[in-house]
Amino acid sequence: MRRRSGRSRARVLLVDSDAGAQSALASALVAAGFEALLVSGVQGALEALAPEGPLPRLVISEVELPDGDGFSLCGQIRADVRTAHLPVLLLARREEDFHRDLAGGVGADDYLARPVAVEDVVSLARLKSGRVTGTATFESHTARLPLPQVTRALLSGVRSGRLVLAEGEGWFAFRHGLVVDAMFHGERGSLAFRRMLGFASGAYAVLLGPELHKGSFTMDRAHLSDVVVPALERFDALRARGLPLASRLTVDFTRLSEELPALPEDVGEVVRLFDGRRTMRAALLECRYPEVVAYEAATRLFALGVLVPACLIEEREKASGSSGLMGFFEPLPSVEPEPAHVTAAEQDAD
Repeated sequence: MRRRSGRSRARVLLVDSDAGAQSALASALVAAGFEALLVSGVQGALEALAPEGPLPRLVISEVELPDGDGFSLCGQIRADVRTAHLPVLLLARREEDFHRDLAGGVGADDYLARPVAVEDVVSLARLKSGRVTGTATFESHTARLPLPQVTRALLSGVRSGRLVLAEGEGWFAFRHGLVVDAMFHGERGSLAFRRMLGFASGAYAVLLGPELHKGSFTMDRAHLSDVVVPALERFDALRARGLPLASRLTVDFTRLSEELPALPEDVGEVVRLFDGRRTMRAALLECRYPEVVAYEAATRLFALGVLVPACLIEEREKASGSSGLMGFFEPLPSVEPEPAHVTAAEQDAD
């Protein structure tokens, strides 16, 4: 059965003899913008890959099939020059210890044991359909496939590799279902990983291959799903109705002195970051508190009038005859000012 919604849609060949599971996954793929071509076994898959027909962008196959298995199907796909480049995902209803070795041996792009979330399979389909020809590199964009989604999908499988942001802004490494290292904006470790998921945007690439170094931390899919992703969702919800990350705020010290007795003792860790020059995004990246906590604190301080738009203070200072921000926000001069030139006439007058 073929489900079509437009000629421009990337086709996915879905091989499974379980009609219910196949239909559920096909519906999710179609909703995500794919065309799903459904077959029930190895022979149907090979017929769909015949030379006279167009090739799919991706093959997703159940391991246990009525006329063979997904491992042998993947091997046949790899043995044919015409289809060798196709990404192949293998799904297993029953995980066996030797499955991972078999999946690697036949060149499968990934192996996922059920129960696996349909949305994770769809995320991998989106990623794998963006393969750079002839390499083990897959390209995408946060607008098309957000980092939390692709990360959770990668941790559902068994492959190792790195996700690298464009222009070297950051990366994280994963190995056999665990995130093991990350670097973002000068930070390394779990803090860098969390901030990368929350703040990074733009193009990125996933490079599959051995990730052999020890790393700086470990995080599994359960912790990502149960702790990190809910915090990111809460942060996004605050951003949707709160202060823009591009806003520049500074401190109204009169209001701060009035409100200080009622504020927490450690509020200074947040207040000190808002000097009128940093954006909200820069301040949150520098703060040692979790992003949600720091953002909520800044929002509360803004509501109290302790933090105000920098432009208001600048206008106030200009109106009072002063230029720029308050003196202690200005950098110290790097050299001593030159002495004024004294004319001969002025010397004679002295």
